[in-house]
Amino acid sequence: MKIRKETKIGIIAVIIIAFFVWGYNFLKGKNILSTNSIYYAIYDNIDGLEEANPVYLSGYKIGVVESIKLHNKFKDKLVVRFSVEEDISIPLKTEAIIYPATLIAGKAIKLNFTNSLKFYESGDTIIGILEKDMISSLSEELLPVKNKIETLVESMDSVLSIFDSKRRRGLKSSLDNINKVTEDLSEMLDADNSKLANILANVESISSNLKNNNEQITNILENFSNISDSLDQAKIKNTLLNANKTLAEFSEISAKINNGKGTIGMLINNDSLYLNLNNLAADLDSLVIDLNENPKRYVHFSLFGKKDKK
Repeated sequence: MKIRKETKIGIIAVIIIAFFVWGYNFLKGKNILSTNSIYYAIYDNIDGLEEANPVYLSGYKIGVVESIKLHNKFKDKLVVRFSVEEDISIPLKTEAIIYPATLIAGKAIKLNFTNSLKFYESGDTIIGILEKDMISSLSEELLPVKNKIETLVESMDSVLSIFDSKRRRGLKSSLDNINKVTEDLSEMLDADNSKLANILANVESISSNLKNNNEQITNILENFSNISDSLDQAKIKNTLLNANKTLAEFSEISAKINNGKGTIGMLINNDSLYLNLNNLAADLDSLVIDLNENPKRYVHFSLFGKKDKK
């Protein structure tokens, strides 16, 4: 049977088109002739994952990303369709993790298998997880630091804005004074000519003397303790109480004397006795003088028993 020329051209065109479609999908990582299993994973963010990116299991490529589409119900989520070799079964609760494969290859999906004895079937949706790359993690960690630095810079600008030229000169003078004080402290702490070193040396000498005379100091303290015990045994408290009582009685007697009570009080406070005694003394003095001048008036005697007549 003779094939017409138009039929031959049509068959060749179909083969070329089929080869072109297969080659195009092959370049995108799809093999339309294979019978791979299809799975889905839902992500909030795919972080640059693209169609034809590989799917790995323990570092070995077992599939490819077929397509990426928006979720029909939740527009903020993305549905990733990927194929896996048919002879590989995926356990339940397996995680499809998007991670940075290499800096050049970009993103890829790695499957984190579990120990489950049950498996997904082709067309099921498995758990999708986004693993942050180092740059993203570093950016998130540095973002708070960046915000704090910006706040600090703004605060410094606000602080520096309150300093006019006069205040700046005052601040400079204060810093110069602080620098001078620091130099003086450094000089004072210099081991060669330090007064502080001499003071510490003297303190060390005193401490050494105390240590060397520790036994004598102990004896002195013991003697003080013995004296204290002796004083306690001497009943100084009772003695002081008795002395206080005596002083109180003497004070009472003095008060009575001052008030003219009793013989001594009357003698001290009443001058009539003094005047009488003074008059008596004057009379006695006159009597003694008269007795010396005229003894015969007061003494009459005779050797012969005869009285003299005047």
